[in-house]
Amino acid sequence: MSALRAMLLVGSLTLAALATPWPWGALWLVVPLAVSASLLLAWRYGLKALGLPALLAVVCALIALFPGGGFRVWHVLWIPLASLTGVWMGVREEGGGPTLGERAWMHAPLLAAAFALPVLPGMPNALTRVEARARVEEQQVLRTLQGPDTPGTWRQMMEESAKMPAAERVRMLTYFAPNLVLLVSAGRSLAARSAAWRGWPPLSRAEFTSWRLPDGALVPLLVGLALAMFSNAAWRPGAAALLVQSVLGYSVQGVAVTQSVLLARGVPPVFVLLVMVLLFAFTLPVFLPSVALLGLSDVWLDFRRLEPSPRGEA
Repeated sequence: MSALRAMLLVGSLTLAALATPWPWGALWLVVPLAVSASLLLAWRYGLKALGLPALLAVVCALIALFPGGGFRVWHVLWIPLASLTGVWMGVREEGGGPTLGERAWMHAPLLAAAFALPVLPGMPNALTRVEARARVEEQQVLRTLQGPDTPGTWRQMMEESAKMPAAERVRMLTYFAPNLVLLVSAGRSLAARSAAWRGWPPLSRAEFTSWRLPDGALVPLLVGLALAMFSNAAWRPGAAALLVQSVLGYSVQGVAVTQSVLLARGVPPVFVLLVMVLLFAFTLPVFLPSVALLGLSDVWLDFRRLEPSPRGEA
């Protein structure tokens, strides 16, 4: 059964890779496989598994220096860093494994890559080519939307986008960065299936209510704020990546605090879920910053008493 699930997962990733333009599509398979192999090696051999990210870094550097198949540094940068995340997860599997918040913090190498992506050498020229290709495709689509049955709002939106200056569109593209959290999760799931197939113990699991980011997660938030306020325009896309990921992480922590408190007071889990969904759907502009502030305050106030008490204190 584990082998069948692993095959189904790999098949799903392969379909996603075929539906994504090359060479980005290759990441759908390479990143989960790198995470899975690194996690299992680190779980078995400890820090000796760091040899795999190092080897992948050398291979990716050679690919970037002698490009083939359309690969550039911004395509292959993610592979050794995803492998490093897998090693980080693997060495923490013993002793109960990491909590969900700690596991989220293990994506820090990928966050660093997303931060550096807009300032990589050659990236501005690459985005200029992407914008030019997208403009040509938009013009082709607009020519097919001239019929009377075409919704006017959709056509108007595309026309407004096509009228934007190329420089402004390229600037907007610098704020987009791939989010590989899903691929890392797929790699962890693939590692769990492989471990079960080999007869290893199951990978650790953690309760959502225990989600708590480590204190080190404040660093991306503070760096993002500093760059957003004091840096030049070249660093603002990276600052936005740090701020968005930090706000999302602390928002999840705020939701975990709320759920933990409600469950502790005897509120049924189904009712808690229903309340969260309704608040998210109808009060998103207020709900998201509120839970983010709640999660951030949990760093100091520790509402759920997850931090160990000082020695000698009751």
